[in-house]
Amino acid sequence: MWRVLVIAMLWPALARADVPDRVIVVGRVADGAWTDAPTEARLDQRAELAAVVLAKRGKRRVVLAPDGITRLRIAGKPHATQPLVGARVQWSTVEAHGFRTQPAVNGATTDFYSNVSMQRTSFGKWLGYDQIEYFERVVHAWRDPAPIAAVIDVAEPKLPQVPGLGTVRYKAEVELAGVRLASPGREAADTYGLLPAVHRVSIRKGDDFLGHLSAYLLVPEVFGSAGGGRNHQTERFTGADCADVMVGAVRRMGRPLAYTNVAGLPAYAKPIAGATELDERGMPAQPITNVRPGDLIRIDYGGTLRGHTPRAFDHVAAIWEDRSDPAGPNKGAADGQLDGFDLVIHMGHPRLVIEPLANQSPATIDVLRWRQK
Repeated sequence: MWRVLVIAMLWPALARADVPDRVIVVGRVADGAWTDAPTEARLDQRAELAAVVLAKRGKRRVVLAPDGITRLRIAGKPHATQPLVGARVQWSTVEAHGFRTQPAVNGATTDFYSNVSMQRTSFGKWLGYDQIEYFERVVHAWRDPAPIAAVIDVAEPKLPQVPGLGTVRYKAEVELAGVRLASPGREAADTYGLLPAVHRVSIRKGDDFLGHLSAYLLVPEVFGSAGGGRNHQTERFTGADCADVMVGAVRRMGRPLAYTNVAGLPAYAKPIAGATELDERGMPAQPITNVRPGDLIRIDYGGTLRGHTPRAFDHVAAIWEDRSDPAGPNKGAADGQLDGFDLVIHMGHPRLVIEPLANQSPATIDVLRWRQK
């Protein structure tokens, strides 16, 4: 009798026990709504991440969240939350190796990722999607479930990066009620790279073209990046080549331009300067003026690289900052002329890099400016 009575008294508590079965990373920008959509912010905005747990409570599902998160959106739908009590969380970044560590599955011979051949005799031939390699790195060991700051950083010290800018992905592991669960990580990939289920954080410098371009810092180079619609590798921030990353940044501004190659960019941008030779120091054969940050520079490499590809222009960069000779009259400040001292941003090996134009010389270049809508 007493045994039956005790069980009856405990039954409501047992029925309320939460059975965790899924972890989702959510984020918010400034004081905006918490959501599992990618966390995209400007550098001057506060971006935070939190781990929430989907659990079964009897016959219904509940969303357990850290203190202060009372409502959020998952897959676009609003959800009320219950307190996440007694949990520990470990945070990791999910990063792409800049250079491959294993032979390419598609036969590519480059040390960076490529979907097409870069051999002179078969340049541009489709090889199939390269396999991007990923690894995880613990950035916050087991701790309380309070939200964390969404920080952009990578493990590989030799990779080019600008502090605070670019894209990285996060994974959360949660221990709760004797169960350990994790949000999707390095294993969650398909043909195009990491799946959208691996939470992406992209921090940009601003809302203009260069600002959105800076969000692609740390995205690995994939020569011949491709994919249909939302699965284009540039759309998914899984990989991009020199032309696609430029178009991708414009698309982030709301202009639905189709992805193209270097030769196709004049369909979207007007000429500012015609073909001009740059010497080994990046100095033009004749002055190039009336250019500004955000203008595109198409590059046909000279010297030993002359004719390396069958294309009229091999590469494209964008003007990042107007600079001058530090020993000249402007002492390194802007001088309104394009030359080797100016900084350009372009898809290098194996990521976007910001460096002097002189590093891309000698070459023949022209300059384009994006057309208005």
